[in-house]
Amino acid sequence: MPKTGTLFPEHLAATGQNTAVTALQMNGSALSPVQKRFNQLLAQTETLARKIEAFTLLSDQYRKDYASTLTPLENEKQDLMQQMVLWLDERLQRRGLTNTQKVTATDILCDLSSYLAIKGDQAMRTLHDAYSDKSLADIYKEETADLQSFMEAMMGQKLDVQAESPEDLLRAGMAQFVAQAEAEHDQQTQRQAKRKKTAAQLKSEVQEQDANSALRTIYRQLASALHPDRETDPQEQLRKTALMKEANTAYEQRNLLALLHLQLKADLVDQNQIANMAQDKLTALTALLKDRVAVLQTDLNMLQSKICMEFELPPYLTPSAASLKKYLAKSERKLRNTITTMRSDLQGVKDDAWFKRWLRDQRASFQPDDNPFF
Repeated sequence: MPKTGTLFPEHLAATGQNTAVTALQMNGSALSPVQKRFNQLLAQTETLARKIEAFTLLSDQYRKDYASTLTPLENEKQDLMQQMVLWLDERLQRRGLTNTQKVTATDILCDLSSYLAIKGDQAMRTLHDAYSDKSLADIYKEETADLQSFMEAMMGQKLDVQAESPEDLLRAGMAQFVAQAEAEHDQQTQRQAKRKKTAAQLKSEVQEQDANSALRTIYRQLASALHPDRETDPQEQLRKTALMKEANTAYEQRNLLALLHLQLKADLVDQNQIANMAQDKLTALTALLKDRVAVLQTDLNMLQSKICMEFELPPYLTPSAASLKKYLAKSERKLRNTITTMRSDLQGVKDDAWFKRWLRDQRASFQPDDNPFF
């Protein structure tokens, strides 16, 4: 095929980086509804791709800031927690405490050691089990059983899984839930296939077939032009091999824009090709863009949720450079204040009279979030 005009600017990336897909948009005062919809979807695709890139860069930067700022403080906090557990263990071996004081000290020891055991400290697990009426393994079993009952009530069926912890149960339960949903979807699809199709359904099927046909046509053109085995020049063979991998990925993802961009690299695109395309073909490409917008929106939502989960951010927090910076500063202040209090408590408990007053205060006004040692 002869070399033609460029459809995309040279810096356009197939992965959704700052794409200039506006080069694809049709101009003119008398655009058809399909052409207007095509332009609208192009703009949405570009916006979503830029947001995904921005959130990815934002999370990468925050991960570095989090590691350099909060991780050392969290490690220091856990070290102080461990010191308190060991001190409580040593103090409980000696006389001079009432039964109520022993119970309070034991509760604190178990709370602290269970937290550290979850982090992987086996010595803390051993201490917890030595003082607690129930081992951590038994507690996990009870929590898992309670969670299983709740999930079964929500799903309306028994969970056929074997899990040793709530986390394992959640993963197994979600896998079964997804499998059940897929089976129900397949059954519904089979029932619908047996029914007489409406005009709207027939039209949708035709559009789907046209979209798949358009996608295959573009991919086959690329496969023919980029086949590395047909290239004798080693450098060019490497380039085409890389481009072919991109084409395979884009085709699997039904990423129309990525395939069109690769056509540009392979000199297979005519700048006026889209504008002069027949109505039915343009409709097919519009359907592909609509699907792509839905995929990008889902990816964006999942990325935002992942950021909040990874850094234990409040679910209501919208990740942004400003909000993450503010939350990081707030978390740092809270951790530093906690460490200061913990150091003071560790020093104070060495005085027996102070320690007993401290235990009384903890028992009288116990609030897990207020006491860094719980």
